[in-house]
Amino acid sequence: MRRPRVKAEGEGFYHVVSRIGGKRFLIDETEKAILLGMIRGAAAFSGVEVYTYAVMSNHFHLLVRVPRKREVSDKELEKRILALYGPAKFNAVLKKWARWAKNQQEDRVEDEKARMRNRMYDLSQFCKTFKEAYTQDYNKRHDNTGTIWEGRFKSILLEGAYRTMTTVAGYIHLNPVRAAVVERAEESPWTGYGAGCRGDASAQTGLRALVSRLYGTKDSTWERARDVCAETIGGQTPAHASPSSYDLVETDEKGRPVRAGSLRALLMRRSAGFVHGLALGGEAFAGRVAKKLPARVRERPESLFDRCPFLELRSAGGVREVC
Repeated sequence: MRRPRVKAEGEGFYHVVSRIGGKRFLIDETEKAILLGMIRGAAAFSGVEVYTYAVMSNHFHLLVRVPRKREVSDKELEKRILALYGPAKFNAVLKKWARWAKNQQEDRVEDEKARMRNRMYDLSQFCKTFKEAYTQDYNKRHDNTGTIWEGRFKSILLEGAYRTMTTVAGYIHLNPVRAAVVERAEESPWTGYGAGCRGDASAQTGLRALVSRLYGTKDSTWERARDVCAETIGGQTPAHASPSSYDLVETDEKGRPVRAGSLRALLMRRSAGFVHGLALGGEAFAGRVAKKLPARVRERPESLFDRCPFLELRSAGGVREVC
């Protein structure tokens, strides 16, 4: 059965995951840099904001914000095309448009501009843009054919709340640690947190935007964003959050407390709700999403809601085990 795609109406936040097909580990250090560059180019073109990421040898994770669709002027469109294609291809596009206009084919120019604008502010188009570009580039450099990806990307619609967003960011940042690639999250150059700790301006900008969004501030500093990330993956209650928002007391099936837990220990587990559910957030958020799910999903034998007992998060979409 084809996995349904749950998208927000207007602005939305998503955890995106995609794997290399055939259980292959194709993305070495050089390939990671190429793929990350294409992700950033596609984001600049489409208007998607990449808060943070983890690029691994056989898959990647992204935490993104897709803004509400808006009008894009011709001047801004050209700026975005330059960010996506680079100077050489950008100039080729402008020359093509000038040639069409000279031949009184302005309609062709406007049609192509409209098609490009339709690719913006859309999660599927964003992922398609860089995944197809990377496949073509990889195949050309390695004399390969066919797609290298394992089917469609997975996307989990997220509640844009502090607990949900920081928890998913922490789960992403700990990917290299779970895979035993590094001992500490800040040592990885291929996560937003690790790259930010190494001085990567783009990675810092993404995490600063995330923390600014969560705290409702105009421009959070990198130091504050770094501290929020460090506190989350270190298992502590973030200094800027109320202690009750990170209640780490596990409960049994009857709701009785069993033992104290560690946030870091939870995030170190390969939890289905972070990568296989359709939506993740508080109970009210999950309930609203569940009402909009297709009948074939609502009728699955699994529970529509699966609880993260430590974090009080719920996953909509029939995932059996979350945390």
